[in-house]
Amino acid sequence: MPDTNIIEIPRLSPQGRPSAGTGGFGMSGTQSPSPALAGTASSIVHGSVVHAPIEIDKLYPAEGGLASDLISALGLLADAIGMLEKARAALRGKEAVTADRYAQRFQMLLPDLFKHRKVGDGYGVIVNSLHFALVNQRGKPLSFDQLTTIWRVIRELRNAPFVRLEPALRFVQELEDCHLQIYPAAISGLIEEPEDE
Repeated sequence: MPDTNIIEIPRLSPQGRPSAGTGGFGMSGTQSPSPALAGTASSIVHGSVVHAPIEIDKLYPAEGGLASDLISALGLLADAIGMLEKARAALRGKEAVTADRYAQRFQMLLPDLFKHRKVGDGYGVIVNSLHFALVNQRGKPLSFDQLTTIWRVIRELRNAPFVRLEPALRFVQELEDCHLQIYPAAISGLIEEPEDE
């Protein structure tokens, strides 16, 4: 019985556009997309196919009781993003106590996030830096800029949990740039640059 699910791939013209008519080739074994979805997942730009990014949850679905570090970390990161969003919204609404409560709930997630540091070195560096940044606040509430920076870094980490060390260090620098102390107190005194006399 012949395969009825054949996708026709058109031959490209010298200008990089699909040529009209036949002359392409087909691949069997795949289903052709429905007309409603045609053109939404990819488009042809200068002879290359550009695909829309796939959401992280679709790449690593939490089905079948998977308990890997990555799946657990993605769930915790989603919770962290939600708490930081609520903290930012409360602070915008001039509810400092509510914002601080959500920030403290976020801080309580950090040890669990660090347990899944097998995801990668960059992941571990970011989570560890956030832990020390919040410990070094010593109860002082986070500013809106600090909350926003932490929220953005956590969102980036969830979208790309396998972050390499160099980009992770750039995220850590952003935390430091918004006046968060990312090193343990004992080390901070050792690494500070001496003042000119």
